[in-house]
Amino acid sequence: MLQFPYQPVPTTHAPPSIRFGGLVHWRPFVPLTVFGAHGRSRHFQRALLDPGADDTVLPMALVPRIGISLQPDSGHRLHWRGQLYALRFGDVDLELTEGGSLCRWTAMAAFSDASIAYCILGQRGCLEFFDATFRGAGRLAELAPNANFPGTIV
Repeated sequence: MLQFPYQPVPTTHAPPSIRFGGLVHWRPFVPLTVFGAHGRSRHFQRALLDPGADDTVLPMALVPRIGISLQPDSGHRLHWRGQLYALRFGDVDLELTEGGSLCRWTAMAAFSDASIAYCILGQRGCLEFFDATFRGAGRLAELAPNANFPGTIV
């Protein structure tokens, strides 16, 4: 099982929903490495585990940088900050590490030019392969590979 403490994201103007006048949002971020063709990769210190997201969404800038082949445009779009952005899909290897544990698998991910601050690890391509527990009081996300996990566990 992989365990990831929530990470703080400071804010200067907290909404009333943040208890006790705090100025921090706590989010379930994980370190993520994305592998493309010929072993080229890019590491992200913060990728967001998002069980409300249908797909895993990565930045389009990765495509030429690590050599990802995209499928033809399927017409799928991402609605972000009042605009629609094309989603293009391609296979990548994703890797999560925590302590001495590693999970690596091949996934179909979506790529977008939307200015999303973090990679989004959604249902398809990521969370479908894990039994995930989000412990709000403990600010901890736990991921246990499930029977659908198609990759390597070390």
